[in-house]
Amino acid sequence: MDVIDQHILRQLMLDGRLSNNRLAKAIGLSESATLERVRRLEGSGMISGYAALVEPAQVGRPLELFMTFTLKNQNPAEIERFEAIVRDLDEVLSCAQTLGQADFLAHVAVADIQALSQFINQKLLPLGCIDRMESMTVLKMLKRAHPPLPAIHTTT
Repeated sequence: MDVIDQHILRQLMLDGRLSNNRLAKAIGLSESATLERVRRLEGSGMISGYAALVEPAQVGRPLELFMTFTLKNQNPAEIERFEAIVRDLDEVLSCAQTLGQADFLAHVAVADIQALSQFINQKLLPLGCIDRMESMTVLKMLKRAHPPLPAIHTTT
């Protein structure tokens, strides 16, 4: 990946709906060369897709939490089972396996406290693999984490 690819990634991460024409102008290449580079970045997996960024509150999920989970067992089968189930839970916006006091950290969004109770009691606890669960309620989201913008490295 060279500096031009880094500029392309940065522009598309800031605006995934940017037309090829506008992208080419922004990075100073011809439209055909820009399109070829974007297709190469897509083909290599560097660009894995395009998505709309949606505010949870605007789609009926204004209650956001960060939840930590510690599993009862640390065997690979139990971890894989937990991961597979969490991937399919609509309430979970993101989830990471972590080092430290908890095994997993999840960003969760639900409609209200009743929906949170149902999520915990009907979807999480029946799994039977969670030893400890803690949550922190989001009062205000200061910044929505987007994938990190690529650093622009220039050679001088």
